[in-house]
Amino acid sequence: MGAQTSTNKLSGLTDHYLLRNAGSTLRAFVADRFTLVFLVGFLLALALAAFGPLLAPYPPDKIFMTSHGISLQSPSLAHPLGTTSRGTDVLSRLLIGARPTVLTGLAGGAVIVALGLLIGVTAGYYGGRTDDILMRITDFAFGIPLIPTAIVLAAYFGVGTWSMIGVVGLLLWRNNARVFRSQVLQIREREHVQAAQMLGASDRYIITRHILPNLGGMIVLFFSLGSGLTIIIASSLAFLGFANLSTPTWGLILRNAYQSGYLATAWWWSLTTGFAISLTVLCIFMLGRGYERVRETNVSEFGG
Repeated sequence: MGAQTSTNKLSGLTDHYLLRNAGSTLRAFVADRFTLVFLVGFLLALALAAFGPLLAPYPPDKIFMTSHGISLQSPSLAHPLGTTSRGTDVLSRLLIGARPTVLTGLAGGAVIVALGLLIGVTAGYYGGRTDDILMRITDFAFGIPLIPTAIVLAAYFGVGTWSMIGVVGLLLWRNNARVFRSQVLQIREREHVQAAQMLGASDRYIITRHILPNLGGMIVLFFSLGSGLTIIIASSLAFLGFANLSTPTWGLILRNAYQSGYLATAWWWSLTTGFAISLTVLCIFMLGRGYERVRETNVSEFGG
């Protein structure tokens, strides 16, 4: 009975600390002007993913003819980003391609972090034989080449949004698993974690209330890195031809521009798409790094 009461008191103190720390971190995050710029960029990418198909002025495959037939049209009022060599509107394809591109990145980042957390936290918390087995699996995963294996898996499972997410997630969890494990090895030795163990708290309680909250900054950082890398890798595979040709992702748009032979001359076709990919990935990267930096500063102020 006494142990249960002590555990409940410890739970209340933990909840109070987490809420206070989360609120302070959020305020500091929003107050950081440098990070706020990338937050606006990320929200813009999310808005394009959510409403891009609704904002597109034309269907993605509608062909526009000129008096001389189909030709590359430079930017104009009718076509703000010009047209492709097939006569399709670049802006429409860019807006419609935002959804599968951003969705693939965010879902891929979630899969990468989930697998890394599962393996890293389990190995670091339980240790012993469990740690040895999971780390040997991680060592084996490090020996798998990324792009060649992704090409083989994409060819085997087929090309598509969800297969691409699964392929990238299965290949990129290995880096953060090791980092999560090393952090858990340190966290489990802290006094409040050992106190919870002595009071009879369950492993599930300790992991969810003490381990995972202390990994919050790393989780956000690795999610942002994983999302950005997923967008880059998925776009690269689409550029190589491993993509659903019926879905105008940003990587596929670049592939079409390259294959047309007008990659350099039709700058409105290739440059805008490359800029969209680069800017989205940069915003995601820097947003995660900014959150981690603000949170680390905040935790040190609270003595966490």
